[in-house]
Amino acid sequence: MNIEQVILGFIYGEAMTGYELKKRFDESVAHFFGATFSGIYPALRRMEKEGLIEKEVVPQEGRPSKNIVRITEKGRQSFADYLKSPLSPGVQKSDLLVRYFFGRYAAEGQIRGWLLEERERLTDTREGLLHMRRGALNDPETDAFRLKTLEMGIAQIEFSLRWIDEELAMEPGAELTGPESREERRRCES
Repeated sequence: MNIEQVILGFIYGEAMTGYELKKRFDESVAHFFGATFSGIYPALRRMEKEGLIEKEVVPQEGRPSKNIVRITEKGRQSFADYLKSPLSPGVQKSDLLVRYFFGRYAAEGQIRGWLLEERERLTDTREGLLHMRRGALNDPETDAFRLKTLEMGIAQIEFSLRWIDEELAMEPGAELTGPESREERRRCES
């Protein structure tokens, strides 16, 4: 999976500008595939060179011209080939989990700070996804697949929040320092 394939999926049914693509990323798939303008525009240039999209330049009075991109037949075939291809292994990236993995080297109280920071970020993200879900439910154009990906994103965040809450519920100063602490904690919970 790459940004080009996601863009082809977005423009499969309707032509869009780069700005509209960015908005579509942010309002639909950002919880599992983020994109920036600095990723979208170079991808569009590559895709145009490869013949996957075509660009229409629409002049605007008093503003820069608008570049509208639409999928070509070659782009439709490329997208169909992507959908038929084997799934790529998903890799979750998490700064919190990397730091937690090396938590034995953290200063006292640092782990708790990371957990609180991540909890706040995830809570905000969950609220955004819930807002997106409410909008999707009120939009007659929304299909079940979009709703299912939103539900999955919400469920993953809620799982992470429960895990963080469990870690925060440990008494202060009882942060993990190594495998022996983890084993000791398991014995206490039994």
